[in-house]
Amino acid sequence: MILVRETTMVLAVLLIFVCSCGNGTAKNTVDQTNVPDETVTDTTTTTDEAITDETFTDEPVTDEAFTDEPSTDETEPDETVSDDVPIDEEQPDEDTAAGFTFNGQWAMLNFTTANVETTIPGLGKQTSVSTTAAYALVGLMDNGDGTVSATGITCDMEINSGSNLIEIIISDNYIAHLAPTLWDFSLLPDRRGNGYDVSATDVLTMNGLKDFNDPMHDPLPTNKNDPHVWDQDEDGHPGMTVDCIGHIPVIFNGPGTMYTVQRTIITMVGETTDADRIEGMLMWESEQVVLEASNNVLMNEKTITPDYANSWFKMVRVDDAWTCAEVKAHKDTLFPGK
Repeated sequence: MILVRETTMVLAVLLIFVCSCGNGTAKNTVDQTNVPDETVTDTTTTTDEAITDETFTDEPVTDEAFTDEPSTDETEPDETVSDDVPIDEEQPDEDTAAGFTFNGQWAMLNFTTANVETTIPGLGKQTSVSTTAAYALVGLMDNGDGTVSATGITCDMEINSGSNLIEIIISDNYIAHLAPTLWDFSLLPDRRGNGYDVSATDVLTMNGLKDFNDPMHDPLPTNKNDPHVWDQDEDGHPGMTVDCIGHIPVIFNGPGTMYTVQRTIITMVGETTDADRIEGMLMWESEQVVLEASNNVLMNEKTITPDYANSWFKMVRVDDAWTCAEVKAHKDTLFPGK
């Protein structure tokens, strides 16, 4: 029996007062009153002109003083505009986020990468890099409270073992019997005003298993007759049947089968990249037990280490009328180059 355990370190705002005084005019008036009468008479016109000239000179000074005061008024509006700038910058964030629509159907690709180490009799220790591409049709519903509920139905699954010794094949019957996956996205308005940051933690899937008191932590059964083991794909064998093809001469050369149970827990952390796309990183841990197999090579214990740097998810909005058939038919267009 093989126990495959993948552990993880699971893992997210910135007067000038110009005073002009008429002291010169007052001084001239005092000087003129001390001059003899004739001088006063002769100079009356001159004095009037001087006073008149100085008076007009004083008035512009007074006007300049008033001119300076409006500059104070102009300064205040400038400061007000400056204060309003941060508010204007923040407001679009809220408007854009509030206008984002999650409701509807989305195609999703979960892509996981793992480093695998296996010991095969006669060949010794083998290492490989395994990838799994799981395609799903996901319905999203905005709850209006900062969360979005998701229901995902697996449409297709491609596994590359990274080894030329064994091919893994997931049958249509396996896919058809997988239970929907349920989770909630938590939302946080994006600081750049482009929509939302999204996250989901402890998204649990269990295959070939049932009736756990603590499905997140209870140990997986290793006996095919354990009451927690369930013939979920209804093919008469315990757990879920995984098909494979061996390319190991003499030891395992040809088709084979494994009857397995599996628990996977994932965490998604991403963002809305535009109105119709959500992308992010995928952190995961998985345990698998092979209850029976057609060849003993398939019973060998494996050590699997998740590669988080190369594990991610992508979601693309699709028509509400789409089914898994459309997701499978358009997966290369929806997710070019994976």
